[in-house]
Amino acid sequence: MTQKPSPKINRNNQIIAALSLALLAVIALGVYLSMGTDSTAPETEPQPSQPLESGSQTPEAETVLPSMIANAKTHVYTLYSDLEQGSGFLINTKGDILTNAHVVLDASYITVKNSDGQEFNGHVIGVSDTQDLAIVRVDELAGKEPLEIEMEPVAIGSPVVAIGSPHDQNNTATTGEITAIDLDFEDQYQYNSLYEMNAEIAQGSSGGPLIATDTGKILGINSIILEEKPGSGYTIPIYTVWDQLTEWVENPITTEEQEIVLQDVKDAYFADDLLENFISAYYELMPYSLNDADSSYYLSYILPDSEAEQEATKLIDEYAGPDRIYDTVQPAITSIEVNEDSATVEAEAEFTYREETSGESSTVSHEGVYTVVIDEYGDYQIADIANE
Repeated sequence: MTQKPSPKINRNNQIIAALSLALLAVIALGVYLSMGTDSTAPETEPQPSQPLESGSQTPEAETVLPSMIANAKTHVYTLYSDLEQGSGFLINTKGDILTNAHVVLDASYITVKNSDGQEFNGHVIGVSDTQDLAIVRVDELAGKEPLEIEMEPVAIGSPVVAIGSPHDQNNTATTGEITAIDLDFEDQYQYNSLYEMNAEIAQGSSGGPLIATDTGKILGINSIILEEKPGSGYTIPIYTVWDQLTEWVENPITTEEQEIVLQDVKDAYFADDLLENFISAYYELMPYSLNDADSSYYLSYILPDSEAEQEATKLIDEYAGPDRIYDTVQPAITSIEVNEDSATVEAEAEFTYREETSGESSTVSHEGVYTVVIDEYGDYQIADIANE
């Protein structure tokens, strides 16, 4: 049996880019670029991809998406430079964030922001001229654990969620599935063995992770869309480039001190909207642990070795049942008080479950007072819970 060559993306397809230089080229051709993560000028204006809105989720997304976003939020970052805005995600405990090369290309500085408002100065330790890959190191994130990475290829039909910051909207997610594999393309960069997926991405999504919703593992780095298929995105599988990434991590680029530009970055802060989103996301994770004792995503929201760990465990033990299947949770924030070094959030939630035997639906209510602090990585963490 002879091996079939990898299918090629037609060279006449144009990539849609989020690069300022590419945008100038588009204007020179008389075409206005309205969206895209990567590219040269399209012949026709593509339709912008839309983030998944509440109420528009598929049944699969309704059960999986909240868990994926909530678990990934502290590992996915928005990247800014003097030229570009993109996305990136943590890949090791050295504080290294993987992104696309075009996101940091010719940047004088790089600012990295997490979902809780903390900003960091980053510096490039590896970037490719031929592959659309770069690593940005943030010294303050050293020691933080990354999400698990899938080191084997996945099949067509695998369910996925793409997370990033399209149009500077952090932790925006779209769901879909892998629709093709082993695609190659060459333009400004050489793209090999790509995954095609129908989880739509848009300008600013570049560098964000594609996550398998059935395992929670990161599959690849969202990189390009094509003007001929604006509803599809293309992802570089991490397993295909891991050797290159490892080389950069072990032998980082050294930059002359006079060439480093450090921005004034914003320290982590408490804000009502951020606190509301944080506690709501924590509640959204609880049904997974109520249904499966091995599911512990909620622990990423809790300060390790704190009183909150015990209180969260008590809640799970109290509400879980061998015949109960939890379907939804409706959280509501009733009060927020910001203090000097912490914040107090009062919240309530209604959990809906059904009896596995009878199919009868019921609800249980919970009220809690949460003490939220900011950890060493600039992330919100629950330090104490007073269950009422």
